[in-house]
Amino acid sequence: MHRVIVADDEPNFRRWLRSILDNSADFQVVGEASSGTEAIRLAKLLLPDAVIADIYMPGLDGVEAVYYIKEKMPDIKVILISADEGCFYQGLAQESGATAFIPKSGLSLCSLRQALRMGE
Repeated sequence: MHRVIVADDEPNFRRWLRSILDNSADFQVVGEASSGTEAIRLAKLLLPDAVIADIYMPGLDGVEAVYYIKEKMPDIKVILISADEGCFYQGLAQESGATAFIPKSGLSLCSLRQALRMGE
């Protein structure tokens, strides 16, 4: 089972993603964050297997959070997500050290499982 933190500034999206993950035998949501700063704090405290973080959040965004998490806690996988799509975001995720980028339109249990396998 993958222990994950969901980081997105949109509460309805967090609830939706949490309900999908918590109803799966493969995932357990151990924390929720509305900013990159909060995601980092929870990652330090909870040491999850993965953080699923929106690229665009107020204050410290998901990309900046990836840099910090990967520097301080390299075993934690970070999957960046966004409502925006395109090659630019794939490159941004790769450059930041994220395990993967998944557009929100393609977000599913299957795409998350596949992204986490890529990071092994």
